Amino acid sequence: MQKNTTFAFINMNDYQYVEKLTQDDHEAFRWLFMHYYPKLKIFIAGLVKSEAIAEELSQDIFAKIWEKRKTLTAVQSFNAYIYRMAKNAVLNYFQHEYIKERYAGQLSSDNATSAEELFQAKETELLIQLTVAKMPTQRKKIFELSRRSQLKNEEIAQKLHLSKKTVENHLNLALKEIRKALKNFFTIF
Repeated sequence: MQKNTTFAFINMNDYQYVEKLTQDDHEAFRWLFMHYYPKLKIFIAGLVKSEAIAEELSQDIFAKIWEKRKTLTAVQSFNAYIYRMAKNAVLNYFQHEYIKERYAGQLSSDNATSAEELFQAKETELLIQLTVAKMPTQRKKIFELSRRSQLKNEEIAQKLHLSKKTVENHLNLALKEIRKALKNFFTIF
């Protein structure tokens, strides 16, 4: 009778799973995959705007983790490690796409941007979207009317039956939240 080791892992932290993974433990790999794959795929899909590509890149990342499992002993934070791998995978994907487009003649030399700049712009855009999504309803609505609909503060105030000062306060708070999120994110990476 085969021993069911799944329940033995319930109270272990990522470090312990990674340690077991370095010892070729398939159940530890399975747990890490089940725990991180869905989040990783969503993160990548937000950057590449394609579910299929996100799935492919996420699977490639876990294939590399299995291949390099013996070298993971130095990893202090598996979460940070795997998201760094995702960032690099997306960057490589954009570089590959950029090269394909460039050689296909689809990009003119006047408006060509580097793959890294494209990735950083998409990454920043996603972070802003996530930050705005977490804002209180009123603040989010005011921010979107200002930035996405290009309405002036007076127009927003009239539309939402608020004072212009209230609209300005919400916009200031929204921008402050976005700056803080960007600062924290770029400090980490």
